[in-house]
Amino acid sequence: MAKRQEPKRKTPADVLQDLRNGHQDAIGHGPVEAQRYLTKVLSAQHSLPNAVKFFAQDLLVEAAYQSGEHEACMEAVEAAQQYMPAAREDAERELQSYLPELRFCERGISVFADANEIEKAVALCDVAIALGLGKSYEAKRQSLERRL
Repeated sequence: MAKRQEPKRKTPADVLQDLRNGHQDAIGHGPVEAQRYLTKVLSAQHSLPNAVKFFAQDLLVEAAYQSGEHEACMEAVEAAQQYMPAAREDAERELQSYLPELRFCERGISVFADANEIEKAVALCDVAIALGLGKSYEAKRQSLERRL
């Protein structure tokens, strides 16, 4: 009897690269298609590593924002925050190189401020400041605090 071959398991880095490639293909057809792709990946992949879920949620924030789906954008912002510790722990190098592209803070601040959820917008400013994303978030925070 022949031995059963074990399936090849992808590393989280390989899964992340697959996600980026698929997203790049989908975004070429517009933000609605990118949102559809990311939603499908997140719902269909039960074994998707939590670190990869962070990147998928961050990409989903941008796609939902550009599609005008502000409720979906807010949900993705909150999910990205939930998975960020996993990305810090399991994909630190990828996260550091991704920080200049990070979308959930900027888009989340905008959407929450527009929805008059100022406390959530201020909290995202604090996240961005802690990540070292620039002094512009300090200015945004001060501006939002005046609205409280």
